[in-house]
Amino acid sequence: MLESLGVSAASPFLGGRLRGADLETELADALADLPCLEPGISKPALDLTVAVFGDESLHTAFRGSADLTEIDPFDWEAGVQNAQAIMLGPRSARSPRARGKVINAARELSLPLIFTDLGVDAPRPDQLTLAGRCDHIFAVSEENAERYRSTAPRGTSVGLIASPISPLHRSPVGSQRMTHPLVTYFQHAGAKLGTDVVESLEWILDGVAAAGPGLLISPGHRPERPLQVRHWPYAQDWAFDRSAELDRLSDIGVVAHEISGSQTAFSARAIELQASGSMVLSTYNQGINSYYPQIHVANSTEDVATMLDSLEIKDLRRNQSDGLRQVFTENHASDVFRHMLEHAGVSATLSPTKVLAVVEEHDDSLLAEMSAQSAGAVETVTWHEAWERHGQYDVLLPVSSGHHYSPTYVADHLAALSYQSAPVVTKHSDPSAPGHVHTEAHTGSLALTAWWCPEKALVVGTRAMHRQLSETRVYLADGFGHRERKIGQSRRTPTLLAAGDDFDKVSAEIGRTAKEGNLQLSVVVPIYNNGPHLRHKAFASLLRSSAFNEMHVLLVSDGSTDPLTLDIIEDLVEDYPNVSSFHHSRGGSGSASRPRNTGLDLAQTPYVTYLDPDNEAIDNGYAQLYEQIRAHPAVDFVLGNMSQWAKRRTMLPYAEVLRELFADDVDTEGNISVPQRALESLRFRPMGIQTVIARTDWLKSLNLTQPVGAVGQDSYFFQQMLHYATSVRTVDVGVHTYYMVVSNSTVNTINPNYFKKYLPLDKARAHWLSQVGLLEAYKEQRLESFLVSWLLPKLRRIREDEWYEAAENLAELLNYYGDYRWTQPTALDFWDDLRRARAHRAKSER
Repeated sequence: MLESLGVSAASPFLGGRLRGADLETELADALADLPCLEPGISKPALDLTVAVFGDESLHTAFRGSADLTEIDPFDWEAGVQNAQAIMLGPRSARSPRARGKVINAARELSLPLIFTDLGVDAPRPDQLTLAGRCDHIFAVSEENAERYRSTAPRGTSVGLIASPISPLHRSPVGSQRMTHPLVTYFQHAGAKLGTDVVESLEWILDGVAAAGPGLLISPGHRPERPLQVRHWPYAQDWAFDRSAELDRLSDIGVVAHEISGSQTAFSARAIELQASGSMVLSTYNQGINSYYPQIHVANSTEDVATMLDSLEIKDLRRNQSDGLRQVFTENHASDVFRHMLEHAGVSATLSPTKVLAVVEEHDDSLLAEMSAQSAGAVETVTWHEAWERHGQYDVLLPVSSGHHYSPTYVADHLAALSYQSAPVVTKHSDPSAPGHVHTEAHTGSLALTAWWCPEKALVVGTRAMHRQLSETRVYLADGFGHRERKIGQSRRTPTLLAAGDDFDKVSAEIGRTAKEGNLQLSVVVPIYNNGPHLRHKAFASLLRSSAFNEMHVLLVSDGSTDPLTLDIIEDLVEDYPNVSSFHHSRGGSGSASRPRNTGLDLAQTPYVTYLDPDNEAIDNGYAQLYEQIRAHPAVDFVLGNMSQWAKRRTMLPYAEVLRELFADDVDTEGNISVPQRALESLRFRPMGIQTVIARTDWLKSLNLTQPVGAVGQDSYFFQQMLHYATSVRTVDVGVHTYYMVVSNSTVNTINPNYFKKYLPLDKARAHWLSQVGLLEAYKEQRLESFLVSWLLPKLRRIREDEWYEAAENLAELLNYYGDYRWTQPTALDFWDDLRRARAHRAKSER
């Protein structure tokens, strides 16, 4: 199976595989050596008592956050006497008699009742009733929060919280101990997985089995979906209560989400695995894709197998590091718990952690890097100044001009201090090296350490701290977030930082890179403040392509202002000789048009394509298109297929559509001779440019410009390409996958500005269609159907107070196409509603 997928199993990550008794033996040895979990030194338990009734999952989730006492149903008075609050959960509904007494006691003692739902299943009627008797309700999914809002009495507060992670239940301490790669999947008993999810899960399991790491499946007790016969050899009956330990030993964990179409309802396993130091392979979920770009969403068996095949150790470790930082920054149980108690009126404030960076002498580069930290700007002082400031900070951070520090450097240290108890955390100098261990005699660089509340006697200079470093308990985390600074380089900057008059210089430099590397295919990647998606989605998918070494990846920033995005671009340029960057002046243009236009102008390879940072290349499609366009010099471009995710995955068969539509125009080589008025024959069906590889000289010769600031411009650009093409070729292969519902993306933020962003597009398209004699055909075939099927559904999602502004923008857009006789009821209703709104507005302004 491996060979049939084109997978070599030569990845440094794969190395070798273990199965059966060998795997069980290594696991048993590693489990026996696994260190105990610890509280985070920077997140002590609150000096408060909170009574928990009837829901043991709350104990697990918030363990170590405060003094949590279990209320005994037969001695409930003792459980509430010293409490400052009482927590209940969905499982508390199972003890109705005692529950009523506890609630009455809380009322008598004026204790806030907090109902907390950490699941994503819809609450049952008895659970809704119980929640309605509480003062405050918290849920981890917006859908459940809305269900509680709709049934709770007026005055009951309902809030959304992050899924909590306690370091006494989950942390990476002792992970990365296996000598052979391991992927695990725990199948929850009773999990309700739909047909689409089961198919995606089988892609993952089959892809792992094909690629070669050890695969461990724990099928659970009476699972809802029994394993396929081909997966039986990987199944072992590990108790689910050992999953937390096994997760720490797993390089990669597999997650199947029961719900796909939600931004907040997803399996807590995805959070637990990242907190345990594992990379995550996942079935699709909207929220996971939006907020956790480091989680790999499976697109096919081949996608999973090739991802593992191309996975370098350093990329695996970086993925794990990014996940750890995120969950212990956003999901730490102590922070979630404090937020809930504060909201309920119980004082639980903890002062923000104060970090002080210290240097031998002031350095402008270090000042800039410390001021751009994602955890908040860090003040930088000298050792003498640090001595005088003793007691005014929590974390002392020795830094050196010999290192560059990324914007996540401080956040990494703060995360490590929050999930283990050693007072000193240090970074590796080698990003590929295993970490997450404690040592008693560390001799590494002081400039990669962080110190929790050091004694004043130590803050006299590097010599005293070096001596203490070799004598104290130190936590060795990972090797990311820093680089060695090159001699004579005051600050690492992007390879090409350009604007205005610098363009010719930049173009010449890009030309040299393409020529020296003998690069053939430019991939234009437009970027605006979405660096994590760039690294883990688009760029990671290009690395999996067999044509990667012939690609010239052009990272074109549309004036990104986010330090992390800029740092990621720098990293990629520095690490890969076939990657170049261009930066527009700070501040975005509003869409991907400007960076795409710039990318085409800069491209100096024979062929060119496009890939957005939050999308992914799939199925080695670019390599196949590249092979075909090289073999057929008469064609202007080659087209493949696109898959897209909304609530589920669908494949858009662009290649089949063109091949069947223009079957009479196919020549002896299988190329399509594009007929006159091809767009009219296609009925102006939109297709994306990310499924196309075109000849660069031909595309540049058309002098096409994507309207700056517009959305939907890539479909218009494709229409122009097809109209002017003489010959094209299709390949029936998936080329890229489009994630339609990415939170906060330009095309998914629905407000009046959404329709305003269509104005430059439709103004340009209407003008161009008129020029080429296709305007009337477009109006007849496409205009009204696009309004009814795409634009009006978006308008219905607009807030009532914003409807008029949005509707006027939409009307202006439609008027670009001139007079038109609308016929469909929904279109007629829109114009009637707008007329009434205009009349009402005119009357109110008199």
